[in-house]
Amino acid sequence: MPEIFEPRFTVTLLVPAAESEAISDRFWSCGASAVVELAAVELAAGDLEEVALAGSEGLVRLIGDLTPSGIRALKAESLVSDAQVIGIEPIDADFALSNEWRKHAKAWVCADRILLRPQWVSADVQTQQRVDQGELLEIVLEPGSAFGSGSHMTTRLCVGQVSQLDLTGCRVLDVGCGTGVLSVASVLLGADSVQAVDSDPEAIRVTRLVAELNNSSEKIQTLPAQGFVSDGTEFDLVLANLLLPIIEEAGADLMKSVVPSGLIMVSGVLTHQKLRVEEVFSEFNLLRVEEDEGWLVLVFQRPDSAARQ
Repeated sequence: MPEIFEPRFTVTLLVPAAESEAISDRFWSCGASAVVELAAVELAAGDLEEVALAGSEGLVRLIGDLTPSGIRALKAESLVSDAQVIGIEPIDADFALSNEWRKHAKAWVCADRILLRPQWVSADVQTQQRVDQGELLEIVLEPGSAFGSGSHMTTRLCVGQVSQLDLTGCRVLDVGCGTGVLSVASVLLGADSVQAVDSDPEAIRVTRLVAELNNSSEKIQTLPAQGFVSDGTEFDLVLANLLLPIIEEAGADLMKSVVPSGLIMVSGVLTHQKLRVEEVFSEFNLLRVEEDEGWLVLVFQRPDSAARQ
């Protein structure tokens, strides 16, 4: 798999406050790894005081990080077509786009099994006691400049589904590893090895860091690659947190990467995209679907007799 990367840009839109949540979802579905909502203000000329943007009554700023292909996909969304684009700037990997959301980040308990805790955040006393007593598994996060705190719905849905599995002795493939949350969760749940793949070099860097923070480095191999092509290796569990076009493009290779009776867990898709995902994995059995706030996670199982291309 070639090491070809798309640069990321900070995209700032001026949108109606009433539509900010829906447009934020469009950011996520187009590949954003952090989305921030801010007041529609700017610095007054020659001053340090913030003033309202002209004509911004009832509007807010949405800021997210996207690749060029993600920007094109966002602009094609009908809901976004009338939004005012304030700026598109290259992301400096050392400049924290996410400083604003860091102030509001918090620890999350997923499926009453796994605590996701940003490194700079402390869990409440009761939750920490559950961790200390072994009732909760804890994943410590340090998402870096281009990633969120693990609280986005797609991550939480996937962690919830993964937490129900006994992965003792399993081999796991994590395609679109992002912050490395699912890779580390797999190790904590017993996986022998995890191959973590992402097209974004920042995702690879962050996954390595998060693996180190959670003493999982020896079992997690990171692989920077654009897209996914099977090399014939089969895994017990394939995690695919990807945009729908990538799922459709890589679906056949993902299926080739699953052992008989193995699982594929697909997330990063919206409710209205469900049928298209089912079509991609039509050779497999659909075991479970979970929906929350318009986002889906689908779990498929390869039949023992599934055809191999």
